[in-house]
Amino acid sequence: MLVPMRLAPLQQHFRARLRRRAPWVVVLAFAAVFTALQFLVIPLSVHLKHPGALLNSLVMPFLISFTYGFLAPLPWRWSGDERSRAPFWRGLGQAVLVNALLVLALTAMSWVMVRHANLKAEVLGLPQGAKASFGSVLLLQMMVGLPLMTIIGAIISFSVISEEEKLAAEARLEEAQWVLLRGQLSPHVLFNSLNGLAELVRLDPVAAEQAILDLSELYRALLRHGDRPRAPLGDERALVQRFLAVEGLRMGHRLRVVWDWDQSLDGVPAPPFLLQPLVENALKHGIAPAPTGGELVIRLQREGQGLRLRVLNTGRGLGLVPGQGIGLQNLEARLRLAYGPGATFHLGSEGSATVAEVLLEQLESRR
Repeated sequence: MLVPMRLAPLQQHFRARLRRRAPWVVVLAFAAVFTALQFLVIPLSVHLKHPGALLNSLVMPFLISFTYGFLAPLPWRWSGDERSRAPFWRGLGQAVLVNALLVLALTAMSWVMVRHANLKAEVLGLPQGAKASFGSVLLLQMMVGLPLMTIIGAIISFSVISEEEKLAAEARLEEAQWVLLRGQLSPHVLFNSLNGLAELVRLDPVAAEQAILDLSELYRALLRHGDRPRAPLGDERALVQRFLAVEGLRMGHRLRVVWDWDQSLDGVPAPPFLLQPLVENALKHGIAPAPTGGELVIRLQREGQGLRLRVLNTGRGLGLVPGQGIGLQNLEARLRLAYGPGATFHLGSEGSATVAEVLLEQLESRR
């Protein structure tokens, strides 16, 4: 007994295939070939004399191609439960039944058009001199069209399902990577901040107490910020300002911050912690080790259809090879996941300064 069709998933799949370009290209290509064959089988004089023959040759190739490309695969997805495909034998039975109805409908439409034109039997695919009847035409179409439609429908359906399962698996893997990277980053920020506060406790206990309170608020903000898949750049700027306030208590006048930030980009969504690792790396490896500290310049500007984010520091020279360190390695991994080849990260020197730069070719991420 056939399980009732789950209409909602089936309709969703059908609409998704209708929106794709590749199936339409194949369907229209086959329709063009079948139309050409129709005009080869039926002489042009017949088409001109009998409008029904002309209509049949123009309409039926497209309907047949559409049926093969879009309707024949559907019975194989008639699962009746949460599975993406029906078990083979039930799918086969469903395909035979549904395709038989489709063949019947197509044959009836063609028969009405061709019989109205009073054409010879051979035009309908029967031997010359044979008597044309709807039953004989339907039998011929069932013998040829039904097996072919069932096989092609299965091939298309299994191919599409395999591609969907592959994409779903990749999406789950990508999401797991995001969760891992976000979970890795927040503790990393906390550990580095605590290491800095350990030094401040010995030098200025009062300032250390305030810094610990600020750090508590900072970490709470870090957790909220990191839980989102994307966040406005303005929120990232606010988070970094709070982070710099905590670091400023420890470093004092040795840390000099300059913002050159295009506030029109504050609403652009981006992966969280896009700026913070660059600032943290500049403090830890550039400004903090320098006896006189240094200047930290944070610049955000438009670049074509995308943006350029630069963090420059004038502290100690470049001492970290790109790709080392949890923060920068984490950032590069998240940029690849979010933007693919549309994002580049560079860490290098400009004179005596060290510059970390993120360039996004487009403002929209791919996920």
